[in-house]
Amino acid sequence: MQFIEVTELAGVRSAVVRFRRRGSGLSFVLFPMVHLGERSFYDQVTARLRTLCDLVIAEGIRGESPTTEALTQSYRRLDGVERLGLVVQDIDYDALGVPVVCPDMTGEEFESRWRHVPFRERAAVAALVPVYAAGMRLLGTRRFMARHLRTEDLLTDAEEAAADVMTGMEDVILHRRDRLLLDAVKEFHRAHGGRKEPFTVGIVYGAEHMRAVAPALADLGYRTAESEWLTVFALDPPRRRP
Repeated sequence: MQFIEVTELAGVRSAVVRFRRRGSGLSFVLFPMVHLGERSFYDQVTARLRTLCDLVIAEGIRGESPTTEALTQSYRRLDGVERLGLVVQDIDYDALGVPVVCPDMTGEEFESRWRHVPFRERAAVAALVPVYAAGMRLLGTRRFMARHLRTEDLLTDAEEAAADVMTGMEDVILHRRDRLLLDAVKEFHRAHGGRKEPFTVGIVYGAEHMRAVAPALADLGYRTAESEWLTVFALDPPRRRP
């Protein structure tokens, strides 16, 4: 299943997908997130969370984590760069009017896990993140960003090679957090899967995490019921008026 699509006409698009299970009123809607996009994208996601969802499961390291702050500088430093015209994900969960659950790691847990990542991987990330952020601020384009955002069930050769080299980082940033998310989804299914009245759970996580969520829902008997594409950003920023 493809969650992020990149086309010349539509730009970068995110697939919002609803999963239903026969005989159950419980459904899950996946919102694959890109953490840097046009404000209209986050506005559309926010509107759907308010109107479609009875509960939201949201991504986010809970509590202070200096390492997380350093890692996210790769996109946070691009917020508001005029040439790109993009903003950092800014959904106000407190203002949604629906319950929000965050099963992610605590900052303390993340820091503890990160200390066990091989030093060569931590050193490589520490060196590359500032360089990437600085280069993107000076010369980066939406098209360059788009080339690295497509997510599908099958990894590309380049992605597999990168995963083989950065196994420790991949485990902390992706796989361990996937397991926490899936535990929350499965627990909610066990508790509420038998209900007959409609109840929608929205899952708002980075698009990479959806590679784990969709198969887990399928294993629980949920199937794709409907989907729509939301534009994250066009490949070219709008031209400024003179």
